Formats: sequence, C-alpha cells, structure tokens
Amino acid sequence: MMTFKAAVFDIDGTLAMMDKETGAFTALPGAIEAINTCKAAGMAVVAYTNGTIFTPEHYYAPLARAGIELEPGHMMTPAVVAAHELARLGQKRVMVLAAEGVVEPVREAGVEIVAPKKGAGAVDAVLVGWTRDFDVHMLEAAADALWNGAPLYATSVAPYFASAKGKMMGISGALVAGLQNATGVEHTLFGKPSVAGLTMVSDLTGARPDEMIVIGDDPKLELLMARRAGAFALGVTTGGRDRAAFDAMSPETRAHIVLDTLEDFDLSACQEDFA
Repeated sequence: MMTFKAAVFDIDGTLAMMDKETGAFTALPGAIEAINTCKAAGMAVVAYTNGTIFTPEHYYAPLARAGIELEPGHMMTPAVVAAHELARLGQKRVMVLAAEGVVEPVREAGVEIVAPKKGAGAVDAVLVGWTRDFDVHMLEAAADALWNGAPLYATSVAPYFASAKGKMMGISGALVAGLQNATGVEHTLFGKPSVAGLTMVSDLTGARPDEMIVIGDDPKLELLMARRAGAFALGVTTGGRDRAAFDAMSPETRAHIVLDTLEDFDLSACQEDFA
C-alpha cells in the first residue's frame, strides 16, 4: 500500500468558498476533517490555490477563522511559482501586469518590477496575473514589450474559479488571450496545471510527486497537474464541476477518485487504490 507523505489541497471549491465582497472564507463540508486526517497520518499539508488576488501571507488568517489551519510556509499561489521560476531563468527586469498578489512575491525574489506603461524600456519578460486595475495603455505597453522580443508568462489562464456567490472570472486568462491575439506570442504558464508548483512542494516537504495526494475541484487544473506529475489525483464536485466534467477527461489525465464532498474522504482507500 502506498504511503503518502504530502497532501496538496486546492482552496476555492475544495477546502472553502470565499465571499468576494468580504474576503471571508467558509469551510466546505469535510474540509477541516480531511486536513486533520492527513496531519494525523504524519503528512505535510500544503494549500495551493490558483488565484493571485492575494499574497500567500494574506490567506492564513481568513482561512484560520474558517477553521483551516496551515503551517507557516505551506501556502502557495502561482505568484510564488512565478517568482521562483523567473529568478531561476535569470529574468531580472520584468514588466508585471498584475495586482499586489503577484507583484510582492516577484519583488521579494529579487526581480525588478517594471510598470506596464509607455517608455518603460527593454524588459526581460512580461508577466500577467489577476488584476482589475488595467487599461488600454497598459495592454499596449505589454504588447510593445512582446513585439520587441520579450517572452510572455502567465500565473493562470483558467476561465473562472469558484466563489461563495458563483463563478468569478479569470481575468488574467482574458488578458493573456488578448495579448496573444495581438502579438502572436504564446504564453508560458506558471500556475496549474503546470507541474512547476508540485516541484516546489517537493522542495518544501521532501515528498516526491508520486508520494503526494492532490485534492481539487477542477479536472483541468490541479487534477491534470497531479496526473502529469505522477501524483494521486482526488476530485471533489463541491466547486461546481459535476462528475461528467471529470469523466470527460481522457483516462490518463482523469482523477483517480471523485467524491461528492470531502466528508467522504478516506485516506486509506486512496492509498490502496494508488498501490
């Protein structure tokens, strides 16, 4: 029987739902118990959201108020992955079209942040993340940088994500699509389903991907990421995707198990199924 060493939980639609007006989280059924089960088994627990509205540090307190306790350093967003990858690639001067949830982690990695505006000068790359503060001048500045040879990076291109009041638009995906349409430059994705995030989880926890269980509500994001990396993929339908959405994936990319809620979470059954 496989013994998992780490559990990687998505947040929105898996562990909790956020009220976009108040920023408050409400834990979903079985979420707290599932985390406690994994901790009791000696597993490291990491929360990895595909959202970049907030910095990782922002999440700890509101999640704790919802009863979801995370260890320091065990909260990840695509912005953290982007910061790590940009530094690894030697991209020192980057035009960032995103809110502080992306800007701060990238800046902390030692990357110079360049605002998307006319006359910004040469940059090593363009990075797009979630933001509501953008206009046509910013988009034109980003397009100019791409036309001048800069590569295009994205934290997420998901069309939407789950919230307490329904779907929230994936703004970064819309911005990336617009820039690609204008320039013909294809993007490189740092967030899910890229496996770069699970590589960072390995560095953090010491667990190989095949020693991880990844739990999420989106068959095309965290669960596809899990299958690509060789991790165990557990899907839940609490984020709005029904079983048909999971079944529509090809056999090699499909979740190993799909549950209606995390109230049905059985770690032993997952370990036996993955053996």
